[in-house]
Order: sequence, then structure tokens, then C-alpha cells
Amino acid sequence: MSSAATKIGLRERKKLRTKQAIVDVASRLFLEQGYQETTLVQIAEEAEVAPSTFFNYFPTKVDLVFCFFDAIIESAKVRIAGRPAGEAALDAIVAWLREDLLEVEGPYVHAIGRMPAVIASDPELGAGERLRSALLEDVLAEAFARDLGEPADGVRSRVLAALAYRGMQEVWAAWYAKHANDSEMHLEDVFEAKAVYVTELLSTALGFVDHLPPVPVD
Repeated sequence: MSSAATKIGLRERKKLRTKQAIVDVASRLFLEQGYQETTLVQIAEEAEVAPSTFFNYFPTKVDLVFCFFDAIIESAKVRIAGRPAGEAALDAIVAWLREDLLEVEGPYVHAIGRMPAVIASDPELGAGERLRSALLEDVLAEAFARDLGEPADGVRSRVLAALAYRGMQEVWAAWYAKHANDSEMHLEDVFEAKAVYVTELLSTALGFVDHLPPVPVD
């Protein structure tokens, strides 16, 4: 490996550690003293970064809260929406869960566990979560639509997307409720649980949607 490539790698790792520190500090402060009451300057001070450095990573507190959710959406676009021709949407989703999401979510495991309570405390954040949930469902719906040869807004595509998304969410919620107080949380386990559950759920649902009545055209 060239020295330039090594320097780039080290720089990127340092940036990731800084970002992780900011998110971890912010999520803790949001939970302890309230989202609105926590200032960006306070987060920067506790994370031991300059305010200018902080704003390079997160222009607003909302961007900070949803940074990993936004990263999840982008990852889904790459792996699921951009899957090779001939790969079924279900297979791409399962591969994404098993092979890609750990890298996206792993650095923020503790913050991800704190954020649901933070989001629930603020109407603006609740709206932001609903928007991002819809955007991820859009990616899933477009993937199923491609398999079905139907519009992404079609009933079958939307039903499958909603089931996939809610299935993943419910597995995470159940797993986190059980392991929140563990000294170490192994995310590989929850991603495998998601993959298994989504496979079973969608395998059943694919048979079900084939029996949905056609939309009347008269």
C-alpha cells in the first residue's frame, strides 16, 4: 500500500472516531437533559472538538440525530435499489442485512439505543423519523416493484415494503429491550435475527400478495 493511501486511511479513521464521539456525547446529553436544552456548543465542548469542527460534521442537531438513519437509507439505495439484474429484492434485502448494515450501524450502537426516547420527546424529531421511514420504505417498494413489474406505488409493492421495514424494526426493538443493559452488544446477532425473520415474513407475504384482488379499471 502506498504512503498516500495509508495517510488517507488514517485520516478517514480519525474522522470516523471524531464523528462517533460527537454522536455518543450528543445522544447521552439529549437523554439526560433534553434535546431542546442541549446546545451544539455544549456537545462540541464535551466531545472535545472545536465548534467549527462540529459544524463540518453536523450543520444542525437534526442532522446529528438522524445521521445513521440517513446512512442506512443511502446504503439501502446502493445495495438494494442498485442490485444486479436477476437478483430478487428479497435476496438483496437479506444480503444487505447480513453484509452491509453492521458497518453502517456498528459504530453508533449505543447512540442508536438512546435515540428512540430522544425522538419521542420532540415533535420535530418525530416528523423527521416518519419522513426517513417513508424514504426507506420507498427504496424497498421500488425494489419489489422491479421484481413484480409494477409501479412502486402499487398495492403489492407497498405491502411488501411495509412488512419488510416493520419486520426489521420490531426485531431490533425486541432485541434491544433484551440486551440494552449488556456490557457488550453484538450487533451481528440482531442483523442475523432480522435476516431470518424478514426471510420468513416476506416468503409468506409474497404468496399472500399474489392473491390480492386486482385493482378495478372500470
